[in-house]
Amino acid sequence: MFKLNIFTVLFFSIFIISDENLISEKITTILPPGTNIESIELSEFPGIYKVYYGDLQPLYVSQNGDFFIYGDMFNINSDGIINLTDKDILQKRKLLMQEITKEELISFKAKNELFTVTVFTDVDCGYCRKLHDEITTYNEAGITINYAAFPRSGIGTETFSKMVGAWCSNNPKESITKLKNGKKLKLSFCDSQPVAKHYAIGNKIGVTGTPAIVSSNGELLPGYHSAEDLLSKLKG
Repeated sequence: MFKLNIFTVLFFSIFIISDENLISEKITTILPPGTNIESIELSEFPGIYKVYYGDLQPLYVSQNGDFFIYGDMFNINSDGIINLTDKDILQKRKLLMQEITKEELISFKAKNELFTVTVFTDVDCGYCRKLHDEITTYNEAGITINYAAFPRSGIGTETFSKMVGAWCSNNPKESITKLKNGKKLKLSFCDSQPVAKHYAIGNKIGVTGTPAIVSSNGELLPGYHSAEDLLSKLKG
């Protein structure tokens, strides 16, 4: 019985590897030049694979690689209809967010913390400034705000330089507050700045503008949300 089980595992492992090679070979031909396939995984749908290629949303591909779907996959069970794609995206986004350490964030902590969110911010963004003007209101509502950097103008721009300076300063909370109030600072630079890293992760998880709020479970809430509105969304 033990030998049979080992043989069965090896048999299916060979077929899975064979399927993945075939899928990779065919799907690569339709992806933009320079795009790399990150992973190929069996999906919950028998005979269908999930192909990840740099986007949180996968391609759903047939076993022989001849057919693919770009869209949502649903599961019907006793609890109703579950969007498996949304579930996967939340998990992928949550894993990517774990690449940002607490030490890399500029945090405004709530005394009676109920929720913690990460806000991708830009010091020159109007609604980011509005959110920051109300930071005390969020904290009083029990929401800790952790800032990650997302200079919308891109790497190497004036805004990028400001944000690097804020993260490298001796008092990042004070520096980012002054920058969001439109004040000019004498900013220093450091090799440990995480701004470029945050910007890259933000792009990966689907941030297209600021502010962009990410909850602890991986949900992305684009745009400005008042403290009352955000608290309601976090409570579900």
